[in-house]
Amino acid sequence: MTRRTVILTTNPGIEDIVAEEARARLGAEVVEIRAGHGRVIVDIDESSLYLVEYMRSIHRAKLLLARDKICGSKECLSKVYEVVASSGVEKYVTPYTSFAIRAERVGMHEYSSLDIARVAGDAVIDAVRRLYGLRPPVDLDYPAVAVSVDVINDEVYVSIELGGELSWHRRGYRIYDHPAALKPTLAYAMIAMSGIVDGETLMDPMCGGGTVAIEAAQLLEHSRIICMDRSRRHIAGARLNARAAMVENRIRFIVGDATRLSSYVDQVDVVVSNPPYGIRMGSPHEVRRVYREFLREAASVVRKSIVLITTEHRVVKRTLEEHGWRIVHERRVAHGNLYPYIIVAKPR
Repeated sequence: MTRRTVILTTNPGIEDIVAEEARARLGAEVVEIRAGHGRVIVDIDESSLYLVEYMRSIHRAKLLLARDKICGSKECLSKVYEVVASSGVEKYVTPYTSFAIRAERVGMHEYSSLDIARVAGDAVIDAVRRLYGLRPPVDLDYPAVAVSVDVINDEVYVSIELGGELSWHRRGYRIYDHPAALKPTLAYAMIAMSGIVDGETLMDPMCGGGTVAIEAAQLLEHSRIICMDRSRRHIAGARLNARAAMVENRIRFIVGDATRLSSYVDQVDVVVSNPPYGIRMGSPHEVRRVYREFLREAASVVRKSIVLITTEHRVVKRTLEEHGWRIVHERRVAHGNLYPYIIVAKPR
């Protein structure tokens, strides 16, 4: 069986979740975890490549053609050309398939991502011309093949984008766009960290557009899923999203106040939520009040664990401990331009 090497990209901070899902879903062997860079490199059977698109924790998947060491000086752009030209890219780009270079650069270098793209493009054109005698067409907007060339610190990676131009975290179900929506990849990671077992009950008491509830409903076939928010507009939007994801009938929707949690449910196994950050609530005092009252209520309702993502991690940790919770895990993740913490706690 032919083995292929694939680069999986995600939010920095949840690389271990990606690795675990790749093992479980793809039967992958994890080659390397680039912690903090949002990259996991795996080896999988070629026959399992199609399963990559079903992964819930990744943004993109790239079929690795070549990797090598590279320096940061301007002269080392010739190394980019050399690695791309010898990568076998001409097996995927032909005179009859348009292509584009997608370049990314992380670290200190004397050249830019535009420089990388220019040199890599020349290398692809020359490699195809050598084999076929013809030049491949370039289409920067809608290429048939996207060739990814990433320079990450002192290494260069050449790969083929398996999923096309769109990131897989952009789920097709997002009809209603909540103003502070959680990325589905992070929602999946939080559900995984909760330790929930299929058949147990999961609740998001501040569910916004319903991302956590929808991801849970798609992942947990036999679980009871509850999506609650005090905003009727957000609940209506969450219903629209759940309908688009074809899981509306799997989720119970409640218009309700998380600070009075026990008024709506007697017991749930886990709570997974993206509560409002201070920047969205206007006042640090209001943040503390909501968290304090919500976590006090949750202590009498939640049986197994609570998982929260927040920029107010000091307030949340202190409030959790004050109300009888034991913090078992925390980590910082990237979410757009924010770097919130995911906190996992269990009842004492």
